[in-house]
Amino acid sequence: MQFHTGLVSAEEPEGPAEIDYRLQRRRLLDEIERGVVDRDEACDIHPELLRVARNVAPAINEPCPLCQTDELRIVAYVFGPRLGPGGKCVISDEELQRIGRRRGKFTSYEVEVCAGCGWNHLRRRYPLG
Repeated sequence: MQFHTGLVSAEEPEGPAEIDYRLQRRRLLDEIERGVVDRDEACDIHPELLRVARNVAPAINEPCPLCQTDELRIVAYVFGPRLGPGGKCVISDEELQRIGRRRGKFTSYEVEVCAGCGWNHLRRRYPLG
């Protein structure tokens, strides 16, 4: 399952809010286990997301929920003014804080990725600044 920012509602809640996608993740994993969703669909990953996960994304000390062999990595993208339509891939907390201090409305998306099997799922979304 690919990461598409268009799948997230364009309507932003009033004030700062973090959206956690753990319940969706659990449901997807249950559907894979029951055979409702094909495992290959859940592991269909965009090549750029996989490249970032393999080369620069930090590991989070959690095994992949599907293959159980590789450690999950977190890939973070920030979208907002002057970051371009594809956003900016952020690989450190310092960089995330720098963007958060800029003027404008920025939103960070964290995706968990298994570089081994290709599992990827949006973990959370939150405003910066």
